[in-house]
Amino acid sequence: MAVPEPSEFEVKFAVPAASRAQVAAEVSRGAGFQGRRSLTAMYLDTPDGRLAAAGLAWRLRRESRRWVQTLKARSGAALLRIEHEVPCATPTPDATRHAGTPAGERLLALLHTAQRDGLQVEVRFRTEVRRSTRVIRTRGAVVELAFDEGQIVAGPLQRRVRELEFECLSGSRTAMLDLARRWQQRFGLLLDPLSKSERGSLLANGQLHPPVRKAALPRFAAGAPAGVAFAAVLDECLDQVLRNAAGLCDGAREQRVEHVHQLRVGLRRLRSALRSFRGWVQAPPPPLVDGLQALFTELGRTRDNDMMAGSVAADLAAAGGPPWPARPATQGRPPAVLLRAPPTQGLLLDWLRWQATDRDTQGGMDPASKSLPPSDHLRRRARKRLRAWHKRLAQQAQAFDTLDETSLHALRKRIKRQRYAVEFLAPLLPRRALTRDLPQLTRAQARMGELHDLFVLQAHCQTGATAAPAARFALTWLAERIAEARAGSRTAVHALSGAEPPLP
Repeated sequence: MAVPEPSEFEVKFAVPAASRAQVAAEVSRGAGFQGRRSLTAMYLDTPDGRLAAAGLAWRLRRESRRWVQTLKARSGAALLRIEHEVPCATPTPDATRHAGTPAGERLLALLHTAQRDGLQVEVRFRTEVRRSTRVIRTRGAVVELAFDEGQIVAGPLQRRVRELEFECLSGSRTAMLDLARRWQQRFGLLLDPLSKSERGSLLANGQLHPPVRKAALPRFAAGAPAGVAFAAVLDECLDQVLRNAAGLCDGAREQRVEHVHQLRVGLRRLRSALRSFRGWVQAPPPPLVDGLQALFTELGRTRDNDMMAGSVAADLAAAGGPPWPARPATQGRPPAVLLRAPPTQGLLLDWLRWQATDRDTQGGMDPASKSLPPSDHLRRRARKRLRAWHKRLAQQAQAFDTLDETSLHALRKRIKRQRYAVEFLAPLLPRRALTRDLPQLTRAQARMGELHDLFVLQAHCQTGATAAPAARFALTWLAERIAEARAGSRTAVHALSGAEPPLP
């Protein structure tokens, strides 16, 4: 019989080099200081990394004079992970020590499949850290701070570890995050959503920086109440935002443009989620929403500059145009600087705190869900909302040929919101709504996005900010491209206007 799985609620930060000495001193002071110890861990996986791909981290760690075997798994909730520990006499891995737990049964099944495929478990990477711990009794919670310094080693590759972790031992999760917020602002800490096991798996695959995180469908039961469904959607959106932000803070230069793009997608999806669930769950404080909009706007300037200096400049050169001028010296803060700034880091942590507040007060459920109707009523409300949005979208789409640039931009945002809403509410919808409507919405959004980008470029060339010969050539070239893009958008959008509503 399966036993309940223990979990840990924690938030982790990268510690900038400039703050290292201050953080180390602060962790080491006071009556709550628990001392320092060396920790050496071996992380186990198959050569193709199938445990990591399944969200499992399996390790053997030497803690002073004893060995501990640990299995960790994603819980589906932000900052919450499943953890099962078993002391062992020798550093010999034995998956049956976790038998009887849901994560343990998943581990055994994966290892069985791997063995059938001729793959054996091996040490994929190891960690060597010196850990200082301190327990703080803050108002409403008992929190353990763990400051780790050391390295992750995977074959010839190494990565420095300098991170501070806050774990809620008891009490309020929001109280723990309040404490983390004070430390974050004081020492310039950077949110790091990637665990050591995730970073080690990346290193074992030859990746030094976090990959681009694209959107995924949220997961929740079809019978879940509104609060639980919204929590799953919010977790998905926040994970996309945080992981792409971490990639930019981490210095992932080779994929910087795509990190910026996917971060903006995550921010847009998060704002769309609030619209999709409006009236069914508790709304966030206005400063959180305003902060998202400001961050989205500033990152938009970066994306526009990247587009002008990258693909557009190449297309113009291929068309025989004069050299495109270098990007202007004043273009706002670089993405890494913007994301590392304490106000931005504070905003991201405040969103995690707001999400945790709902789970804190109701043991994992949004407090607003107490007064909401049953899940079947939620399903009806979701379908009613999507039908109404589709009707307005179809009316606007039928008038496509008469729309000016401003109205086309509004139509594009409506299409995007409809697509995201269908994705968010997917577990409540018939399968045909996903197989029929999502591809249509995706195509229309892509076409309208191309047209919008061309309008942005046209406006840029008309400002006189670029050299005259290049701008004149670009405007002529853009006029032709806009005509082509508008025709393609018309076809995709008319397909939406003639479609049936996404729900019966």
